[in-house]
Amino acid sequence: MHNLFPAPAKPSPLLRLPVELRRQIYAYVLPSTSSFDVRLQRGSDEPERSEYNLTFVRETLGNGIWKMQRTLPKTDRETGHDVVWRRGSIGILGACKQVHDECVDMIYGENIFVIDITFDQIKFRYRWRTANNLTPNRSILFLTHFSQRNLMRIKNYVINVEHVDDYTGMIKYNTGGRGLTAGIRDQVQNLVDLLSEVPNLHRLFLHLIDGAISRIRFPSGRVHRVQDEKNYFQSQTVLDPFHRLYGVRKARVTGVSATYTSTLENSMRNSRGIPS
Repeated sequence: MHNLFPAPAKPSPLLRLPVELRRQIYAYVLPSTSSFDVRLQRGSDEPERSEYNLTFVRETLGNGIWKMQRTLPKTDRETGHDVVWRRGSIGILGACKQVHDECVDMIYGENIFVIDITFDQIKFRYRWRTANNLTPNRSILFLTHFSQRNLMRIKNYVINVEHVDDYTGMIKYNTGGRGLTAGIRDQVQNLVDLLSEVPNLHRLFLHLIDGAISRIRFPSGRVHRVQDEKNYFQSQTVLDPFHRLYGVRKARVTGVSATYTSTLENSMRNSRGIPS
């Protein structure tokens, strides 16, 4: 989508309609996001997923104390699976400048954009619903695909930040340890540089995917998800650049410790943020 369209010599008849009626017409014609029930994609024999996974955090001192961490919303490791686009036409954007401006403000300002951040890229996950209720998706480089003007219009985000374990980091990116964490944090910083310039962010749902979670069989015989405390507290520091944001109306953070969640959410909601 581009924001340069020729304006016709005569004003569009749409401009004679009341603003609210125009918005209803635009919403019906233009691409838009909606919430999709992911259960529609499961087979009838699949068990219902629990609302949360419970992860044990193993303390570094090894004193036998385990902390229970509630992680991950209803879907899988990533969030935003329920956000899908209804495909529409952007032909109306060529009617005139005013219609164009109203339309692009709706497309970018009122819809939810799902962003996936890894060590080497920031991608927009474009997922759409087909006539038979399937939801295919494709990934698009976020910061280079859209114009800067339209990027500044986006106000609703679901952001997944993936911090893989050192082994996977060496295989995929030839880096691990602090270098891996620093690289992911640099990508987060690139996105925050954009978001810090966006006026009046409405919604920011931020989720950290910790790849260093193992499955361990406890004496009871049950297998549980386990994180090491040292890696746990190091990985969540990749979200520190988000402390630069403030005035976010609805801010939610998951996949990190309860203390970090509270601090970062309050920082982004406050009228002035807490410097990172």
